[in-house]
Amino acid sequence: MTDPDPIAEIAESLAERHENYRKTVLDTQPFKDALRYLDGIGQDFLQAQTAVRLMASRDPDSSNYLLLRFAPHLAESVLATTMCARQGLQNAARRELRFLLEAAVKLSTRDFHPDAPTLEDRLAGLNDRDKRFDEYVAELQYDPEFEKPADANSSILSLYSELSKFVHATEPQFTASLIRNRRGEDAGMESVATLNRFNKLAFQVYDLVLVRVFYSIGTSMSGDIFVQMLDDQPKWRFHKGKFVSRLSRCFDYKHERKIRREAEAARSSGVLAPGSSHVL
Repeated sequence: MTDPDPIAEIAESLAERHENYRKTVLDTQPFKDALRYLDGIGQDFLQAQTAVRLMASRDPDSSNYLLLRFAPHLAESVLATTMCARQGLQNAARRELRFLLEAAVKLSTRDFHPDAPTLEDRLAGLNDRDKRFDEYVAELQYDPEFEKPADANSSILSLYSELSKFVHATEPQFTASLIRNRRGEDAGMESVATLNRFNKLAFQVYDLVLVRVFYSIGTSMSGDIFVQMLDDQPKWRFHKGKFVSRLSRCFDYKHERKIRREAEAARSSGVLAPGSSHVL
């Protein structure tokens, strides 16, 4: 009788564990819903960014703005975030989110810096290694009607600080890994709760970055995107974003929204709005 093969025993044990994980987590509806949400927020971000780039193409000078010129870098980061998170690569996904947030802030700040009139000037300003991230944040500009911009800046700094723990080899990063290990969550075997927490984090970052993306084309064109496209998509997830919703309210003055509000009020009261008709 031959002695048991320890390597084979380990392999069999791992296979059983992975199969149990598949049945109890991967194949469950809550986990599938979390993955669908992860995919959805990424797609909704990219949809808005594409609309901004298309709108910006009306301006012949748009290629001189960093946030528009290097939009593919932001899209790449969103796609990488989704792919990494889908595979349970939590640390790598957080590093992508940190890049996304940092890039959006720095490019947006340089785009509207008074001493940077050209693309080359704006790009060169990123070489200032003595300038701290919080200094870039302090220079961010917002629409005059945007509510409490200091709240947005505070959220940017808080998220940046949290995500920076996952860029280098730091104690918080490995401590978080140990905590997940104690819950039986090895790499690539996260729980539904862990994925949902990451989804919330990604949504917060995307929400703030979209404010910068919309700002890059100005109030008028951003408002056109909202009232002519996004208002007709009630399931677009960032309607519920804390800061995108504040930006959206900057366009409540637009005629299209006034007509929409009148129609909704009429429907709720059972009274036809002016100019509407009812065909039996």
